[in-house]
Amino acid sequence: MEIPGIIDHSDVPAPPTLEFLFRGYRAFMSSLGPARASSSRPAPITQSLIVQIAMVFLAYFIAGKLGQATTNIRSSNLGPVWPAYGIALASFLAYGYRVWPGIAASAFLVAFSSSVPALAAAGQAIGATTAALTGTTLLRRLFDFDPWLSRLSDALGLIVIGAFGSSVISASIGVFSLFATQVQAYAGLGSAWLIYWLGDSTGVLLVTPLVFALPSLLAMPRPKLAEFGALLALLTTACLIIFGDLALIPIRLHVLAFAVLPFVMWAAINFGIGGATLSVFLVATLATLATAFGFGPFAANSSFINAVLLDVLFAVLAISGLALGAVIAERERAKSDREQLIREQTAVEARLRLAAIVESSQDAIFSKDLGGIVLSWNAAAQQIFGYTEAEAVGRPAAILLPPGLEDEEHRLLQRFKSGETIDRYRTTRVTKAGDVLTVSLTLTPLSDSAGELIGVAEIIRDVTEQDRAEKAVSSLGRRLIHAQEEERSRIARELHDDIGQRVGLLAMELTELSGQAPDLLQVSQNGKLKRQAIEIATDIQALAHRLHSSKLELLGISAAMKGFCDEFASQHHVAVDCAIRDVPGELPPDVSLCLYRVLQESLHNSAKHSGVRQFKVQLWGAENEIHLEVSDCGNGFDLGAARASRGLGLVSMDERIKFVDGTLSIDTQPRQGTRIHARVPLPVRPNPTSQPTL
Repeated sequence: MEIPGIIDHSDVPAPPTLEFLFRGYRAFMSSLGPARASSSRPAPITQSLIVQIAMVFLAYFIAGKLGQATTNIRSSNLGPVWPAYGIALASFLAYGYRVWPGIAASAFLVAFSSSVPALAAAGQAIGATTAALTGTTLLRRLFDFDPWLSRLSDALGLIVIGAFGSSVISASIGVFSLFATQVQAYAGLGSAWLIYWLGDSTGVLLVTPLVFALPSLLAMPRPKLAEFGALLALLTTACLIIFGDLALIPIRLHVLAFAVLPFVMWAAINFGIGGATLSVFLVATLATLATAFGFGPFAANSSFINAVLLDVLFAVLAISGLALGAVIAERERAKSDREQLIREQTAVEARLRLAAIVESSQDAIFSKDLGGIVLSWNAAAQQIFGYTEAEAVGRPAAILLPPGLEDEEHRLLQRFKSGETIDRYRTTRVTKAGDVLTVSLTLTPLSDSAGELIGVAEIIRDVTEQDRAEKAVSSLGRRLIHAQEEERSRIARELHDDIGQRVGLLAMELTELSGQAPDLLQVSQNGKLKRQAIEIATDIQALAHRLHSSKLELLGISAAMKGFCDEFASQHHVAVDCAIRDVPGELPPDVSLCLYRVLQESLHNSAKHSGVRQFKVQLWGAENEIHLEVSDCGNGFDLGAARASRGLGLVSMDERIKFVDGTLSIDTQPRQGTRIHARVPLPVRPNPTSQPTL
């Protein structure tokens, strides 16, 4: 397994022998890269490698000096904890075998600075470097090692091979070097070897996993960071109480040395490997310092016994924390893998369902990139347009455009890119055979994993037959409205020319009869009949006018609307504010009649339902269109309920506006007034003249 960011040089031999310094140099040079074809010389050392060697040298040196600081519990450069060896193993795991010069040089310098002979220092450096190289090789080849300890096997490998196994080599070579140069440590060879082995082992257990886990601790969210800070504070307090022999506590709590284990378990459960290793490192630091100053449960015996007891405590804590943290990490990763697998399966199932829907759809569905090249083509697209999938995919989608629609397609795409929804847009497309189809077009975005638009999916429904049916219905509706208007005109003429005139003659005869009446009572009755006849004649005239306005034909829409508003106000005793401006001199008769009927219907509805006595009417012309707006500040109404009940003449107004290709919008809310706005497009006329503003 190759760890991202870590250089894998497991193919370079790292022999655990004293000859490694000579053979390792050749391995180091060969690991830099392939030799040039023209030369057998190894590749030059890169700047990044020099930086890595320098960093490893410095880190090992600092860790070594920290390990030598506790001189009270050390003997001849040996002590209970050697963190520098943990740095050595972590360096090889992170950067590969090429950084061995930094480890070897720093190990020699640290050992030589402790007043041991140069030959002994060289032996200790050889032992540390060889052991770390061997441990790295075995971990990679036997355990497929992940230094982030994401599996229990990684933790066990680090414990068994990285810590206790490889340290056998460093302890053996190091102690042999010391005793060969007459340097005596602790009580003898066995004691020295045991402390050497335990010191390097605990150095790996405490430092190596912390090197890799530290970035995750630094990136911890604030809430967890606060909890972790509280944990470290409590753990520090417990360590001071147990290992510090505080004067405030008269009882020595040496027997509670392992009472810090629950804190390590807390850290492992909630904060993983990083939390566990940092908490154990904190305990080791405080316990070692307290022992060096003569405090705590590990300062009462000989230096050898104290060192062994310290190492046992650190090993138990580190092994417990690493194992528990690795188990939790493995469980979390397994859970994450299961969730990812479920998401992937769900995504696959969704794609399969989508593919089935696309293939079984009656609509043509195809995708294209932003350059207009077809990427996919379903069966319905083949059936509608006649192109097979092989013929369509890879070709421009413009093969479906009739001549002259290229600009419209470009505008649609620009509107779509700007975020506008293109849904059921009516347009035309052409088949392979050259037949022009009326279609309903919907555009859907295609995005990559980063959310960037990479293409467009088009859903096209053939509405040619539906369009023909709608045109037939529209034509029928126009003829019905035309017939209705002709019938209205005929009834209006009969009311005006026949019945109205006969009632007028009746009123005249009653006038003459009242002049010949013999008594006052009969005169009074004749006068009453005369008034009633006149009122009937007036109502008949008004009814005839509502059915058919002769002003509309003779004087135009402006005068007809103004006259109707005045008559309506007088008849219903209301105020109608009528404003007319910029109206073209000539309007198509259908448009004039449509707007006139909308005005009639709107005012009658307002007078009947609004609850107010004042209304506003506006008629104005704009570029290639004319607008009519009727508004009031009355009760308003529920538009949805009104449309559902098909009341208030809304259906009639909608149908009339539709027949002249206009739009009707109604803005109303209960108790917030009503505004009815009709907009009708007009044919373009050169040099139009306007009627005067009324």
